[in-house]
Amino acid sequence: MRRIRALAFISVIVGCATTPHLEVGPVPVGVVVDSRLQYYDVSAASLSEIRQAMRQEGPRSEGRVWSAVTNWRLLWTYQYANRATSGCELRHVHVRVQAVVTFPRWNPTAEPDSSLVAWWRQFNAGLAEHERGHALIAVKAGGEIVRALEGMSGPHCDVLGIQANTVGERLLFAAIAQQREYDRSTRHGQTQIQQAGRLQEP
Repeated sequence: MRRIRALAFISVIVGCATTPHLEVGPVPVGVVVDSRLQYYDVSAASLSEIRQAMRQEGPRSEGRVWSAVTNWRLLWTYQYANRATSGCELRHVHVRVQAVVTFPRWNPTAEPDSSLVAWWRQFNAGLAEHERGHALIAVKAGGEIVRALEGMSGPHCDVLGIQANTVGERLLFAAIAQQREYDRSTRHGQTQIQQAGRLQEP
């Protein structure tokens, strides 16, 4: 018998990258990462126009406009195995981390000067690092769910399934809290932006 449990949530962040790549490092056993990048166009010739375009065209979530938004969710699956001694046991636990990241794509409407190009690259470098942090939290949570559920046992499979999903939900909500704290401590990426080449206004 196969049991599937899926939960979804949205983590809103500020971030963008010229050529974004979410490098999450080694993926825990039992976790699969499925990410997709999509773009919205920012047509501008100056810094003020870039900012205005992102405010107008940026993705909206929770009543606010952001430079970028990452929608992600964790889906876990498992199988029941009947055991003579333990009754029912969970095996083959897998977690899929799905993420859709929306970034701005700058289309200069005039030949930009070198200082504006440098600003854009540094701005994106800092925000891309911020995005990576969110991805790492999600992947880490996926690994924690696998480790917590694999091998769980109980006398009845139906009851065990309820217990397993309760554990999964608890770990998911813990990850949500970590995401919020990460945004608070980094000021939604501003810390990473400032660390990216000592960003200077062009």
